[in-house]
Amino acid sequence: MFRVPIRIASTAHPEVARELQAVVDTGSAYTLVPRTVAEALGIRPIRRMEARLANGTRTVRDMGEAVVTIEEMRTTTWVVFGEPEDAVLLGAVTLQELALEVDPTAERLRPAEVYMFGAAWTVPGVTRPTPRARSVPPTPAA
Repeated sequence: MFRVPIRIASTAHPEVARELQAVVDTGSAYTLVPRTVAEALGIRPIRRMEARLANGTRTVRDMGEAVVTIEEMRTTTWVVFGEPEDAVLLGAVTLQELALEVDPTAERLRPAEVYMFGAAWTVPGVTRPTPRARSVPPTPAA
């Protein structure tokens, strides 16, 4: 395990952020931040989640939506409100949302190869919706 700097902010005020050192933990589904930090930034608990801790015990924690930034990449993601004794964790869901993977040898994050298999072929019995608008402007005529 290793640490990386992350920026965390509320979705309501992404310009007000806090820098944290997070342990990269792919065994943790969600990113975990101290409750005091989350509340100070205005991140509100939206739901509660039951989870199993590394020592096998079960706990129930609040979760909220936050903006997490690593270098120039940013995503809105679920964060778990941590207790004072908890380490700040960067979880697997946030890593996937940022399209990052762990290089365990170099102890760093690197861009992940993203797979979108469903876009490559037709799935029997599944009808794709017809696009109504183009996502890129048309090429000007020569």
